[in-house]
Amino acid sequence: MVNINEARELWLETVYENDDEIPLPSTDETFSGKLLLRMPKSLHRRLAEAAETENVSLNQYILFLLSTAA
Repeated sequence: MVNINEARELWLETVYENDDEIPLPSTDETFSGKLLLRMPKSLHRRLAEAAETENVSLNQYILFLLSTAA
């Protein structure tokens, strides 16, 4: 942690010396809100059954689980 500022300054100097581009900071605009997730069939089945029990879509149920865990 002590050397973070020095490392940043050295990196910037190197980038300028080599005429490289400094990447722009990432923003939330790079996140679409879509996610493709592969899972075991047995987990898919358990989640789908739980969603049906709760009378919500599978997507809504998984979103609920993720938001409560985060």
